[in-house]
Amino acid sequence: MPTQAPKPAKAKDSKTAAPSAAKKSILAPAVDAAKMERAAAMLKVLAHPKRMAIVDLLGREEKLTVTKIYTELDMPQAIASQHLITLKDRGVLTSEKAGTKIYYSLLVPHLTEVIRCLEENIAKM
Repeated sequence: MPTQAPKPAKAKDSKTAAPSAAKKSILAPAVDAAKMERAAAMLKVLAHPKRMAIVDLLGREEKLTVTKIYTELDMPQAIASQHLITLKDRGVLTSEKAGTKIYYSLLVPHLTEVIRCLEENIAKM
């Protein structure tokens, strides 16, 4: 007796059909889209060598004046000030006035770890 080919499966009702595998993301449970957006925004702020240098310097010191920052990093005062304003506006730094001086410090100290990680991995490339 000849073997019969299996019958094709019946189409499921669209209301009871399981979601297709193409629509499911394997990352969905582990990734919080809002957190990824904030992380990307933070990385954009760091996406300039001078801002990375400022964050790195402030990671080694508790707080510094604009004068100390631009002197240590050998950059013009106006450039340092522009980058400090950007970092402050984006929530990376805070400032505190003491007399005639303004001291800057990190609000997100763990950014220095991100910079270290990037430096170490770039060195391996």
